[in-house]
Amino acid sequence: MAKKLAESVEMAPPDDHHGWTGETSAEARAATAAEHSLSIRQAIQKYPKACFWSCVVSLVIIMDGYDTALLGSLFAFPNFQKRFGIPNPSKPGTYQLEPKWQTALGLASSLGGIVGIFFNTWMTERIGHKKTLLISLFWLTGTIFISFFAPSVEVLFVGQLLCGLGWGVFTTMGPAYASEVAPVVLRAYLETYVVLCWGIGQLLSYAVLDSLVGNKTIWAWRIPFAVQWVWPVIIAPLMFFCPESPWWLVRSGRLEEAKMSLKRLTSNMSDEELQNQLSLMVQTTELERSITEGASYLDCIRGSNLWRTEIACVAWASQVLVGFGVSSYATYFFEQAGMSTKNAYKLTVGQGGLHFVTVLLSVFIIARHGRRSIYIWGCLIMSAAMFVIGFVAIPRQSSATGGVSAAFYYVWYSTYEMTIGPIAYIIVAEVSSTRLRSKTIGLARNAYNVINIAATCVVPHILNPTAANWKGKSAFLAAGFCILCAVWAWFRLPELKGRTYEELDILFTKNLGARDFKGYEFENNIDIDEKLGIEHKE
Repeated sequence: MAKKLAESVEMAPPDDHHGWTGETSAEARAATAAEHSLSIRQAIQKYPKACFWSCVVSLVIIMDGYDTALLGSLFAFPNFQKRFGIPNPSKPGTYQLEPKWQTALGLASSLGGIVGIFFNTWMTERIGHKKTLLISLFWLTGTIFISFFAPSVEVLFVGQLLCGLGWGVFTTMGPAYASEVAPVVLRAYLETYVVLCWGIGQLLSYAVLDSLVGNKTIWAWRIPFAVQWVWPVIIAPLMFFCPESPWWLVRSGRLEEAKMSLKRLTSNMSDEELQNQLSLMVQTTELERSITEGASYLDCIRGSNLWRTEIACVAWASQVLVGFGVSSYATYFFEQAGMSTKNAYKLTVGQGGLHFVTVLLSVFIIARHGRRSIYIWGCLIMSAAMFVIGFVAIPRQSSATGGVSAAFYYVWYSTYEMTIGPIAYIIVAEVSSTRLRSKTIGLARNAYNVINIAATCVVPHILNPTAANWKGKSAFLAAGFCILCAVWAWFRLPELKGRTYEELDILFTKNLGARDFKGYEFENNIDIDEKLGIEHKE
């Protein structure tokens, strides 16, 4: 049957629906019904290998989380400052990084990541997820040498820029692969695991740096870079055995291989069930072809795909906006808000452990509530916390006001890690069409990168005592962005929970309002059959 479908996809003229018939449509319906009937336990029993391989691929996110926390902390290491900085005239015998290079190094991986994301999209569509990830792992293994042996700050910048190409691939590959191998009921949990991996990377970074604080040699900054070689050594051998995404194989017309991939990703599934799943994938792909002829970046902003791209971009960019001026510069922020440097650093390190706990707790929230409600309530609660931090900062700063700010910062951070943190990954992975997934996820992540770069350039001037000197009052800016994101979500973010990709394709073409998605019910797949031009028989 798979061979027959493959021949029809490859040989049929563009207007005859690639050989689709009522019989194969019925198989797709059976697969849709089976997807909706699965409980979490049943899904784990049927898709244990899909869960395992999704977790393996998502391990690459650890490297991105590790790097995010690494470089900014190294700026304070004396031997790092001596190697890459200039003599500090105010403190003879010490060194400091020039502000321009501190900014440049902070931007390097993000700039490289933008290019890496577009590279990932281009490569994945041609050679698949597996080969693209292997190439990126080997690339990163080589580019780490540049940072490790960097003799000057200019070379270190180049090293971080080139490493960013690999990290750009990783940040989009993990969510994309998880969304393509997981059944509907498990998608949110595997995407949440992606966020957990990012937090694990940060924790490891803090642990490595803490162990080297007293080291006065050149290895104090070289060892943290060397640790990054561990992950390619662990992940690359596993990737040789990783099944390719069956969705990518279907889009490539390789249906026999897609069925074999499905078999490798599942357990205790009959040949009929596998065939039904394959039919659902092919029908969804055909449905998307009927909605959008091409699969270029331009198609991401055509028709209903424009709305889907908007949702993905805003959802991911909002991760920066809701903490604008606070989250990325927590230690510096709380120093300016009245805390001692030591306590401010402890607060930042404490985030690592809190991240791990709160992301695990988010699993229970995601299981009970929809994407839309979690996003909106998360924004509102974070807004309230940021307003408190801002109002506390209006009087003269002291250790007491710093303590209050710290308490409500933890309220904000806990809420973020249980709502916007994981839910943005889930929304981005679910909202795109399967044919445009890699491009939509790439555009969304680059929207995040652009906002993050803007924050990297603007926030230091907002906080710096010699510039705007907003101190804790910068939290008002984050509070305003939280409210804007909540308002946007109320009017523009539909409920995506519990829908197959095929159902989402139909819903987005029906010109429904965002609030109407949740209550919409499909009747015997009539909507889908009509879209494909298949006669529906009562």
